[in-house]
Amino acid sequence: MNSSNLVIAVAVGLLLGSAAALGEMAVNADIQSSGKGYSGVVMINQAAGTDQQQVNARALAIGDRAEIRIKVEQTRDIIAEEHLLLDASAQIRGDSFSQGNGVLGVNQSAGSGNQQINAFRIEFGSMPESLDDGGLAQSVAPSSINSGAEAPQSGRRVISIDDQAFADSRGVVQLNQSAGAGNRMVNSLGIRIMD
Repeated sequence: MNSSNLVIAVAVGLLLGSAAALGEMAVNADIQSSGKGYSGVVMINQAAGTDQQQVNARALAIGDRAEIRIKVEQTRDIIAEEHLLLDASAQIRGDSFSQGNGVLGVNQSAGSGNQQINAFRIEFGSMPESLDDGGLAQSVAPSSINSGAEAPQSGRRVISIDDQAFADSRGVVQLNQSAGAGNRMVNSLGIRIMD
């Protein structure tokens, strides 16, 4: 049996993660007119703030009994109360990632304690298999705040994508974009091609 297993455990991207950056209570992630005309497999992780976790996982298997399992686990501690008050923005501007072709994964976050996963697998010659929601349960993050309506709202959060971004791209495009604290996102796509 031909089998491939890809396991990625706790990937942490810390950019601009100093106490001084958060002390200003404003963090920004900005992509400006980048990646136009990409081709092939492109994986981008961009983070501003602290304790961000981002993963782009890709796997390919070919054979009579091709099988791939991608398992990604992200864990983090409770987010500090002062990190909940920050202003954060994540923006994709201009014609970024337009007119591309292939498999694109973009994780972009600003803030504190955000978790993002893009997982893509393709199998040629695989056996039929039932699908489940196991991939969606791969992000584990205890929250220090109640997400209900009574929770205090503070900080300014901005997310934007220019209307020309990603235009005329072909293939697979996976995007996670967040601004704030404690956001959790998963894009998981599996394709099986049988004879």
